[in-house]
Amino acid sequence: MIDIKRREDCCGCGTCEQVCPKHCISLITDTEGYWYPHVDINYCVNCHLCEKACPVINQEQERTPIKVYAAINKDENIRAKSASGGIFTVVAEKVINQGGVVFGVRFDDDWNVIFDYTETIEGLGAFRRSKYVQAWLGNTYSRVKDFLNKGRLVLFVGTPCQVAGLRRFLNKDFVNLLLMDLLCEGVPSPKVWKMYLEEETTRQGEKDTICQHPNLKNDVLIKDISFRNKSLGWKKFSFAITFAKATSDGKKELVLPSYINRESAYMQAMFQYLDLRPICYECPFKSCKSHSDITIADYWGINVLHPEMDDDKGTSMVYINTVKGADFFDLNSVNCLETTYEEAFSFNNVVTSSKKHPYREKFFSHIDNTRSIIHLLDKYTYTRSFRMKRKSKLIAKYILPSFVYKSLKFLWRKIR
Repeated sequence: MIDIKRREDCCGCGTCEQVCPKHCISLITDTEGYWYPHVDINYCVNCHLCEKACPVINQEQERTPIKVYAAINKDENIRAKSASGGIFTVVAEKVINQGGVVFGVRFDDDWNVIFDYTETIEGLGAFRRSKYVQAWLGNTYSRVKDFLNKGRLVLFVGTPCQVAGLRRFLNKDFVNLLLMDLLCEGVPSPKVWKMYLEEETTRQGEKDTICQHPNLKNDVLIKDISFRNKSLGWKKFSFAITFAKATSDGKKELVLPSYINRESAYMQAMFQYLDLRPICYECPFKSCKSHSDITIADYWGINVLHPEMDDDKGTSMVYINTVKGADFFDLNSVNCLETTYEEAFSFNNVVTSSKKHPYREKFFSHIDNTRSIIHLLDKYTYTRSFRMKRKSKLIAKYILPSFVYKSLKFLWRKIR
């Protein structure tokens, strides 16, 4: 029976839930918004399959890639729609063209982040671009297994812990399975994401300047979300939400994207590792321990290491970990330069985990009582807007009174 004694020992992959033959394990959300397994002991038969399938209990060995590339998709349109160099699409299109299925992460109708699959080139669009929230897997592993057993080629794309979880769930190698993981710095809380999104939407609805129209209602709809909008450049990427307001005649008037850039309270929390899942601060899947076929990431530091591969439109770092991975990485579809595994360590969290924010627990202790999640995020991440407000209050409270007092004292002396 799976028994989580430390929250840092569970990555929330749900492998134990999906592998349980008695279906007596369910994922329960804790106060921070993360999923943890709960076992109904009345139905548990102590088969220990959940423990055997757990990727944290059964960790793989570290390994190094057989090839490392800095790579850019030759299709500039795809690259512009991707978080970095557009390499996911290069591999995914090859799988689709061979009659395969691609599993990835998309938004649902309520902007939750979930796993899904597609069998078409058009369907790949929903899986592009980074989504900085832990994704709900549901019964994804079982669906992958069904396709594999039918002889279909399957590409599964996820975080290292999700890839490791799928491998433990399947418990055998499939020649028709291709695994791709992302170089992950940690997963933010789905609960914080929903709270933030609801408040940001409410704020936009209260702005009179959002869209001048005589028949506007207060209803605000989200049309698109991009965590990695590159309109200001790849290195200065923006967090953008495209809103629309419903009109009385049923039409929707599109509003320009809200470019919040790195001043977004939500994004600052992620950059400063404030609301990551506890295990992410001591991630057991670093150093390619997921045993994926391909690993992709932003090639941060490319402007220093290989400036000829940097035009500020996005460059991917690609680890080819297996021969199978090499077969699906189409060199004819990319501009690439072979590099080394070690040279990007100082710019990317390849072998090290994210450093825990010193006020993480304090932040989470307040989220259920706060009237504004944005203000709470600002408080513990010290965004520029919060620092300016704080400085203004200090000036008003201490500096101005002191200045006025000294000025009056000086004038009084002059008069006397």
